[in-house]
Amino acid sequence: MKKSTGSMFLLFVLLTVLVMSGCAPAPTPEPTSTPVPPTITPSPVPPTFTPEPTATATSTPVPVCNPGNAVEGTIDDDITFGFMDITNVSTSLDGTTLTLVMTLREIPNEITINSKELSDFKPEIALGVAIDVDNNPDTGNPILLTNTGYGYDIFLHVYKFKTPGDEVTGAVENVFKYWYGVTTITESSMNYKTNEATLPVNLEAKTITLVGDVPNISPTSYLHFFTFYKDTDSVVDQLCQR
Repeated sequence: MKKSTGSMFLLFVLLTVLVMSGCAPAPTPEPTSTPVPPTITPSPVPPTFTPEPTATATSTPVPVCNPGNAVEGTIDDDITFGFMDITNVSTSLDGTTLTLVMTLREIPNEITINSKELSDFKPEIALGVAIDVDNNPDTGNPILLTNTGYGYDIFLHVYKFKTPGDEVTGAVENVFKYWYGVTTITESSMNYKTNEATLPVNLEAKTITLVGDVPNISPTSYLHFFTFYKDTDSVVDQLCQR
């Protein structure tokens, strides 16, 4: 009887275990999380900047209008008379002796002066340099023939006024024979000193050379180059005009 009861108890325990094993709720699986990739905000890309090419400034050289330098002119076809068109000037200074070499567009074999179109004693033709010897624009005068510039004390030039008589035709160096020299102007007087040398003219090089003693000139003296011609109308060309 005891044996039967023990067997029944064991069977009951076994059934209970089996029932509990079959009815027990299945474990809930842990949720599997799918990783979300981080949102990447792209950094703004700066625009590509192509610099504009820098323009190279071009400037016209400022002429050095003092003794010992050269100054370039231009060919000006509007000037009817080629021997009045200055294309270049160069100067040198030896003590107080100034040498000017003026290159013109052309120099004819002969020119005519003392034009019958002009009244007597009127200015007719000139070329040369006005000089501010003390480099002080507040003292001195303009170029009297052209009424241009200021502060000039001395002129190294050739010039001719209409004189009574007939027209004269000849080589440049001859027609200016007595009209080549240095004029000094002060507040009280005008003094003209004739250069006794023949006016050097080179037809091939198209140059006229003026040489004169200029009192008190220095390497800093200001120079203003000019030509003047009067027929029926005035013709003027100038370099270093101020």
